[in-house]
Order: sequence, then structure tokens, then C-alpha cells
Amino acid sequence: MQGGGYCDKHKTVPTPAFETLNSKKTSEQKKFYSSRKWTETSKQHRQQEPLCRRCKANGLIVPAQMVHHNPPVEDLIARGLSPYDHAYLESLCNKCHLVELRKKKYNA
Repeated sequence: MQGGGYCDKHKTVPTPAFETLNSKKTSEQKKFYSSRKWTETSKQHRQQEPLCRRCKANGLIVPAQMVHHNPPVEDLIARGLSPYDHAYLESLCNKCHLVELRKKKYNA
């Protein structure tokens, strides 16, 4: 979906870091994240949790720009858990999401 499901006011221009991340996704990951079910789940989660969870914990009011799986989607599926369960999702801004992905990359 063009713009990731955001209206013109809220969609952002992809950053080089996100373009790099997207280019490294497997075809299975691309299929999952572009599915109607994930798009709807992500939209619902952002409606329930419109602010970045990490920023909010630090006293900042920052709109969420995406939904992050915690634990990672691959781990959820391997354990037989639903990657659509809101218990495993958190709303994040792009900055906090990149911090999380970098931690995952360098701690793996």
C-alpha cells in the first residue's frame, strides 16, 4: 500500500535507513507486512495506542508512526503465537523503531 496506510498529513518520506531495511526483507516478510490483515491490525493498534510507547515512557508526546513486534514476528510464529495479537505489539515513532532494530542487529 502506498504511504503505509497513512493519510497525506501523516505519511512521511521513507528515510534511507528504512529503504535499506525494506530491501533486506525476505519475500515472506514483504508478503506479511503488505497483507491486508497486517495493515488492518497495525491500523487498529495505532488507533488504540497513538503515541510512541518509548517516547511516552520518557515523558515525551510523539505520534506513533509504526507498529513493532516484541518479540520479533519470526519468534512469535516459531513459538506458535499470533503475530496479530496486540499483546505482542507496540506503537513506536520511526526514531525509536530504528534504535530497536539497531540493538537487535548488533546484539544478535
